[in-house]
Amino acid sequence: MGKFIYSIFLILALSLLAFSQEKHNSGEGLVIYKIEMDADEAIQLLKANLEAQQILIIDVTNPAAPLSNNSKIFKDFDKLGVDFIQNFLVTSMTTLYKLFTIDPNAMVLSPWVISVYQYEDDDYTYIVRTKSHILLKGTKHKEVEKAVLELEKRIDQAIQDMI
Repeated sequence: MGKFIYSIFLILALSLLAFSQEKHNSGEGLVIYKIEMDADEAIQLLKANLEAQQILIIDVTNPAAPLSNNSKIFKDFDKLGVDFIQNFLVTSMTTLYKLFTIDPNAMVLSPWVISVYQYEDDDYTYIVRTKSHILLKGTKHKEVEKAVLELEKRIDQAIQDMI
């Protein structure tokens, strides 16, 4: 019985490792969430949760539109099997104010992007955001770095409230 349980554990561990390497091996600058729900439902919850965190949605875009609109040129566009994708461009008035009044160069970080996508025939939706504070490494304006970290924390909370 012990070998059976060990075998099951090993199979699960290898499956999780394969999943993390396949879909989550995108580098240190990204935070990736995997949520068990349909993308349409995830979007509605995400919008409400961002609003609750006082994060403004400036725009919603389809980052794959240029590729899908030119599928004759990019014939293997559908190879990845992504059924749905949207980018939310978001910002925070308080964060913007701090950036603008302390280090206007940091305004390049705004708007922040949150990507939401779902693979064909998948029960999970993936939500990805950047760790934009990494771009501020070495800044002399610690207040700006602190403001960006605080915004990232609020974005994470909006996503984690969906789980």
